Amino acid sequence: MKTKNKTIFLNLLGAYFLLLGITAIISSLYKQTPSQIFYICYIGMVLIGVGILTRRSFIILSQIYILAIPLLIWDIDFIHWIIFNSPLWGITDYFFLNLSATLDRFVSLQHLYTIPLSIYAVKLIGMKRKDAWKWSFIQLIIVFLVVTNFSASKLNINCVFYSCTNTNYGFLPYVLVWFLASFGMIIVTSLILNHF
Repeated sequence: MKTKNKTIFLNLLGAYFLLLGITAIISSLYKQTPSQIFYICYIGMVLIGVGILTRRSFIILSQIYILAIPLLIWDIDFIHWIIFNSPLWGITDYFFLNLSATLDRFVSLQHLYTIPLSIYAVKLIGMKRKDAWKWSFIQLIIVFLVVTNFSASKLNINCVFYSCTNTNYGFLPYVLVWFLASFGMIIVTSLILNHF
């Protein structure tokens, strides 16, 4: 891609993600559900937008590491709904069962394309360091602490209070499962992307 075209594309893509994230946050405040602003996807869209606009692939990668596997799980559940018209894990039920919230549904579609576009942006910008996973860890700890202290457990923002699927983890405390799963997904994603 020519330098001029690359600059235009990255500026448009960065602005899109930033505006989409801000739109999601404003929508949450408008609906009087302020704790939804702590959704990792909303934070991720804003930071990806900032990372693209400032050409800091480190910021973009830190969000990819956090979001890649959860969004893949969301995508599989979404595609299952489209093909079979029934839930798989129940993660995307809200999208198909509540047809009135059109703006929210539009924002939710970002689950399908955020990771591929973000990886492409990193490829265009270039990757100068491979330790973005450290920021991913720190961000997840901060988000966990904020959500558990400032949101209602019944909302289960980012699945921090209990599993978003019907999975039984036996004797393990759920908080431990959440951190192990989250950190594990970051490590796996960073190893795969750094390899390629």
